[in-house]
Amino acid sequence: MEFTHVINQMLVLCIPILVGYLAARLGYLDEDLNTKLSRLIVNIALPCLVVGSAFGTDGLPDAPVVLELMFYSAIGYAIAYLLALAIPALMRSSAAERGIYRFVVVFGNVGFIGYPVLSAIYGPRAVLYAAIAAIPESLILYSAGEQMIRDSAALRAADGTAAGTAGGDSELAWGQKIVSFLKSCVNSTFIASLVLVALVLLRVDNLGFLGSGMQVVGNLTTPAALLVTGGTLAGYEPVSMLSNWRAYVAAIARLLIVPVAMLLVLRPLIADDFVRGVVVIGAAMPVASVGVLFCLAYGADTKPMMQSTFVAIIASVISIPLLALIV
Repeated sequence: MEFTHVINQMLVLCIPILVGYLAARLGYLDEDLNTKLSRLIVNIALPCLVVGSAFGTDGLPDAPVVLELMFYSAIGYAIAYLLALAIPALMRSSAAERGIYRFVVVFGNVGFIGYPVLSAIYGPRAVLYAAIAAIPESLILYSAGEQMIRDSAALRAADGTAAGTAGGDSELAWGQKIVSFLKSCVNSTFIASLVLVALVLLRVDNLGFLGSGMQVVGNLTTPAALLVTGGTLAGYEPVSMLSNWRAYVAAIARLLIVPVAMLLVLRPLIADDFVRGVVVIGAAMPVASVGVLFCLAYGADTKPMMQSTFVAIIASVISIPLLALIV
């Protein structure tokens, strides 16, 4: 993949981010509208994009390819998790922040930013493959990922830096944790991914006007998601977002160390350049936006999560094209 092509595509994606930033600064986008747009994207547009990716492609992947995509993705998350155990400890971060930095290292924003980026680099077919590869992430994100933030919240409360019983949810019985995990997995994007897999396995690549309509709604995802990203960045104070060196290390791990480690392990296993690119570059996205929501829900410190997210979004404009050169 040529560097100039990828950097051009990333610059194209930066335009709506910049427009969203300016719109927020000028008062056209506020926190309430950003929240509503985010819900619209996640619950309606993104699922339509995922399901609609099965229609109008050059050919659906066979069942073995579907299983391989999920298998390679699971290997990638295992690698990321092992790195996430070491990196926060090497940074000597506080016990209450280690879970947050572990989350940053492991989980990227595959849906909100990943699908638009992969589509821009590899074409619309990449969304189909990326959505299948993202299924293991949904399972891990709402189990191990959520628990990382719960642990940080519990330690923060124990240190007396949070009022009340913010970490109390960490003391749930195993049965309650399993129920909570299953409820978390029942979200529209995960269900859409399962529907996509069913369509692929049944070799359904045309639903007539219904499929075309879903594609129209799904096409809203990329511009709306990038506008919201810009509007969200406008809500951060740049100086405070850039003052934490640990956020830089965590962002580098998220954007480069994890995908490069994945590439070294998966290169001998994946002969197809397209599949390898989708899996590896899909793992090189900025921090999953749900991390901030988890911090707010369980009482963990949102600042290191926001700082890492801010740095990662800005740095990804350069890191993704660089990674595309070696995949």
